[in-house]
Amino acid sequence: MDVWFKGVWDELFPGVYRRILAHDSNLMLMLVRIAPGAVVPQHSHFHLQAGVVLRGSLLFRTERGEVTLREGDSYLIHPWEPHEVLNMGEEAIALDVFTPARDDYAKAAKRPDMSV
Repeated sequence: MDVWFKGVWDELFPGVYRRILAHDSNLMLMLVRIAPGAVVPQHSHFHLQAGVVLRGSLLFRTERGEVTLREGDSYLIHPWEPHEVLNMGEEAIALDVFTPARDDYAKAAKRPDMSV
């Protein structure tokens, strides 16, 4: 088993921070912290993305519409589905899971702190 202890927050966009947690080539677990008023600009990727809002609320926009998700709500973003996220309230934190792992984020991912 590989183990990661608390890592550092990297800024992705103004007011949007990530902390990459457990990962391998098939899966990436990542915390996203979004400051009030911050935006994750519209983008898409070939990864399947699932997540849960852990704190606060976030407005998700896709080509199919928009929805505000609150603490405990979860989401599934299909491959190549354009999406953006806005935080219109207090600081929010979400847990994102990507499969396969995001190669474009791999440089920021740290090696396990230990293996047991």
